[in-house]
Amino acid sequence: MKKFIEYLAEQGFVSATKVVGPKGAFISAVKADKSVVTYPVGHRSQNGTLQEYNLLLTEDGQAIATVNEYKSVQTISLVPVVKQELAS
Repeated sequence: MKKFIEYLAEQGFVSATKVVGPKGAFISAVKADKSVVTYPVGHRSQNGTLQEYNLLLTEDGQAIATVNEYKSVQTISLVPVVKQELAS
């Protein structure tokens, strides 16, 4: 599983800061042009460090920092199922 800081470097960020507020932690990442993007930290990963965080990418492309490790264990195609149901 890819580390979150590796992902940030690949995306062109030059620094990252973990920020903790009243609603939880997030990662503030800065590019060379000083643009800033924030990323959420998983609910159960609030106490992790920048070096510990793994990358979790959601289906819609949102990057989340998590100390948990995720891997896909099964994928199925739903297209044939839908076509069969429509034909009935």
